Amino acid sequence: MKKWMLFLLLPVTFLSCKRDPLKVDVSNVDVTVHVDRFEQRIFGPPPDSVIASVPLLQQEYGLFFRRFLQLINVGQPGSQVFDQYFRLFITDDLNREVYRKVMEVFPDMKTLDKKLAGAFRHYKYYFPDKQVPKVYSYISGFNASLMIDEGILGIGLDRYLGKDILWYDRLGIPKYMQRKMVPEKIPSDCMYALASTEFPFSPPDKDTSVTENVINKMIYEGKLLYFVKAMMPEEKDEVIIGFTPEQMKWCRENEAAMWAYLIEQKLLFKTDYMTVNKLTRDAPFTSYFPRESPGRAANWIGWQIVRQYMQRHREVILPELMVETNYQKILDGSGYDPH
Repeated sequence: MKKWMLFLLLPVTFLSCKRDPLKVDVSNVDVTVHVDRFEQRIFGPPPDSVIASVPLLQQEYGLFFRRFLQLINVGQPGSQVFDQYFRLFITDDLNREVYRKVMEVFPDMKTLDKKLAGAFRHYKYYFPDKQVPKVYSYISGFNASLMIDEGILGIGLDRYLGKDILWYDRLGIPKYMQRKMVPEKIPSDCMYALASTEFPFSPPDKDTSVTENVINKMIYEGKLLYFVKAMMPEEKDEVIIGFTPEQMKWCRENEAAMWAYLIEQKLLFKTDYMTVNKLTRDAPFTSYFPRESPGRAANWIGWQIVRQYMQRHREVILPELMVETNYQKILDGSGYDPH
């Protein structure tokens, strides 16, 4: 049986008393976001008029429309089966029932527009040369929460209808995942997806056959979470990482114990796929830790390492952090020791 000791941590006041480096002034950054409600364009009008308007949809939505058609697997306009398959999709009873539910949960996009605009103002503040994507919403038969490509960001509203939705149970989606399929998770999920697309994992040594180990993946995931917090500094940490308040409290109270266990069991530099996944992938709880732990608790530790590194190295700016692949440098530079 694994031994586990509970450490009650005292507040780290020497860090909290310093100015939060993520509280920046974006009032002069001009960004507006208006989510284009594509689901209304294909489920609102009569099906015949939607089919007739496909050339217009191609012209108006371009790359997004092509990627959406790939997502729902109906082929491309002009193919022999396209009209038939596309009509089946937009007339499907379940899809139309889901559309009605989407309109009930998301009668308008005012809150989401505002949240995303704030996040993208921070994005332009840190990355002035980057393009703010055009944002679309869609229904895809529960196929994908998000869609990202050059200049576009799509949000699958049917995967953010709220926890305990009967359709999610029927699809076999685990409860620990359903808990995060809620409207308030959309903005942070968008920023996380943007970060992971813009800054994919890269091994510290391009010539090595080992692509990742536990500590590298922890710190990489910590960088993504730090990025999201930089885009949304007022968002609660538990919303960003998808923990309940109780899970967040558990992590804070057991931070030292988790770190000690990773060191004592020599897990930090393990490179096998199974060990890395058990510690960093989403799950009901984090393997190697007690069942009270949330999944991806190791990523939360990675986030704390990155936070401490950035607190100690104010000269490092966010774009430099995001392209830094020397994870050992970040660990050493953080001086991380939660005991």
